[in-house]
Amino acid sequence: MRRRRHARATSLVELLVGTALALVVLSALTAAVGTGARLLLACGARGEAEDTAQLALEALTFDVRRAGWDPAASGLVAVREADADRLVLAADLDGDGAVDDTSEETTAYVCLASASRLSRLVGRQSMPLADGVTGCGFRYLDRDGVPMAIPAGGLGAAARARIAAVALDLVLLPNGLAGRAERSILIALRTAP
Repeated sequence: MRRRRHARATSLVELLVGTALALVVLSALTAAVGTGARLLLACGARGEAEDTAQLALEALTFDVRRAGWDPAASGLVAVREADADRLVLAADLDGDGAVDDTSEETTAYVCLASASRLSRLVGRQSMPLADGVTGCGFRYLDRDGVPMAIPAGGLGAAARARIAAVALDLVLLPNGLAGRAERSILIALRTAP
């Protein structure tokens, strides 16, 4: 009979120790799951930032490549405005010899530092392309590949006529992201001199 009591006491102590160990393991597992969830959220934010930056560059590439489309040979100017934070492109998409400023024949890109946004304006409709923008700027190169100096009011008409390529440097830092997403692109104009 004495042996039985001793076995029960040992079993109870072992059960308490086992429960304590299980709680320690469960606490560690909970911490690991929490860390994994935070890492998953950060990776998702990084992926979204990279996708957003890539889509913005693809939209710009599309618009720059069709800028200057002039099937009526009316002498259309491909780049209407060229500044460090603003680019306005024109194309005669319907072939009527004129550019309609209220349609997609006029497309603008605007880097809004105050709103941390890159926007695309098609006609009169504004569409944000990227939020969380911490750096955004346009550069322009002439036909020799030499960067053009951009004065305070933007490039004048004569300088805009010499633009052969447009570059965009874009930096995104969305909320919850430790690292930033950076992209740069250089696109040649179809109507380059």
